[in-house]
Amino acid sequence: METNNSFSIQRFLLLCKQSFVINKKMIGISLGGFSGMLFLILMGNQSGAHFSNWENHDYLGTFVFLFFVLGIIYSGHSFPAFRSKEKSMAYLMLPASASEKFFFELVTRIIVFILLMPLLFWVIANLEGSVVHYFVPELKNYTFSFVESWSEINHQLHYDGWNIFAIVQGCLFVFIAAFAGASHFSKSPLLKTMFAFSLIIAGYGFYVYLLIKGFDLNGIRVENNFFIKDKDEAIVYIAIGATAINLCLLAIAWFKLKEKEA
Repeated sequence: METNNSFSIQRFLLLCKQSFVINKKMIGISLGGFSGMLFLILMGNQSGAHFSNWENHDYLGTFVFLFFVLGIIYSGHSFPAFRSKEKSMAYLMLPASASEKFFFELVTRIIVFILLMPLLFWVIANLEGSVVHYFVPELKNYTFSFVESWSEINHQLHYDGWNIFAIVQGCLFVFIAAFAGASHFSKSPLLKTMFAFSLIIAGYGFYVYLLIKGFDLNGIRVENNFFIKDKDEAIVYIAIGATAINLCLLAIAWFKLKEKEA
């Protein structure tokens, strides 16, 4: 089909509109349920601290935990039509190209989540803080700011451009890995993805262990390494490596979708 080899903004927007119309009730329920759950989680955490000694880093800790847990679950269930043959056939027959479908999943499962989650958390955290402070004036630090949290972290760790880039790529890897796994596995994609990456990491670690033992490298120290001279240069290589891995995982997801389209 001709549309399989082209990308049309009009068809992409139509795909987004169609998905929103079909799933708007589920989206509303999900956002409402998450907001209520977050409100109760923050109130429970603050009550555990007796509504005192609650700072920006406490809010941030809750956010980071929920951000990664919910993000992995959400991106790990990308391409929901691939969970059954009937839905797969209907999805593949949609009048949209493979690139449009792929970009739609990437935007809705990763990009929108990364942009919307901090905003929603900031709104609910400050709303909950104001409500609790009204009834419990002892809760003095009831406002939350991502800017202040980042300033506090950066003041202690002094992150520069490459450090930030490496952190961003590391965070994206978690979501993109789950995204790629969802494109590959039909049943229980998240569990199978986690199991597959666990095997890869364990296998790589065992391979390195055998190399160290086999060549007796335990006591060897490499001075003036030609490739990595210091910690800053190591960060650069880590950032570049993480970027390459993320691009490879996206390529795997893309070719898997193209394989199903063929």
